Amino acid sequence: MLEIWNERVSSIREKYKHLRTVVLLKSNDLSEVAVFEFDTIRYDHELYSWEWNKNNNLTGTNKKTGEHCFTWQPHGSQFTIVAEVPEKCLIIKIKQPEKLDKDAVLKALGFDKSWVIVSQKVK
Repeated sequence: MLEIWNERVSSIREKYKHLRTVVLLKSNDLSEVAVFEFDTIRYDHELYSWEWNKNNNLTGTNKKTGEHCFTWQPHGSQFTIVAEVPEKCLIIKIKQPEKLDKDAVLKALGFDKSWVIVSQKVK
């Protein structure tokens, strides 16, 4: 798995010297997001041990610390690099807007029923 990742990083670094990974974490209700970035690097595969977990995902663990570092979900073709969220990340909070009154919006637009034509396809 890391060979594929490392090859992609090397390929991109040939064109772009400063390569960063941007992470966007969304709350369940999408009212808040956290954004941070880190250097996109190659990983030495010899520093990690790999095993399949109960969900049939391949997990990579740091041999020295035992820390979970990677997860590959083959059924979804998703590769995850586990990263700690920095204390000084960007937080964006989105206030839920009030529900718009459909009739008031259509009136403000000057909507006319002639804008929409409904018909059936004739053979």
